[in-house]
Amino acid sequence: MKSEKLAEKINTDIAKWAKDKDKLVVAIDGYTGIGKTTILDHLEKINPDILAVHQDDFGLSRKKVKALLKNTYDRSVVFELRNRDLKKIARLVKLFRSGRNKSYSIKTYNYKTGKIDSVKKFDLSKHIFVIEGIFMFHPKLLNRLWNKERKENGEKITFLKHTRIHILDKLLLL
Repeated sequence: MKSEKLAEKINTDIAKWAKDKDKLVVAIDGYTGIGKTTILDHLEKINPDILAVHQDDFGLSRKKVKALLKNTYDRSVVFELRNRDLKKIARLVKLFRSGRNKSYSIKTYNYKTGKIDSVKKFDLSKHIFVIEGIFMFHPKLLNRLWNKERKENGEKITFLKHTRIHILDKLLLL
């Protein structure tokens, strides 16, 4: 299935899930290169009520990552668990869910400089928050933001192999 069609299918499902909710949080998780960013970009184009968030914007500076790598025995721990600012992501989700703020600006990772010096503004007035990234559901990371073990309607849909979409405290295997 082409990514545009897949995004349309996901958007239809998101619209159903968002119907009776003030705010809906969706997390897309999957391996590197599987198409998470592409899908999110398409979703953002077809649904103006989606706040698209890329986990990569919350990466640590190159200098900080180098220091972490220098001081660790197991480099995979740095790349899997410690290479992004989870507190910033958690704060953004919390602010979005609260509905109290219309927008929020923070400094994010700049790929050109390798520093946290790119200011990004997030429109928190939107109804649907969609974030994509790897290890979104790792038990030691952001899983606590959305994994409440609550199942609604028992929906399970398959879209992309090895990709999971988590919808408002409910995990759907896609």
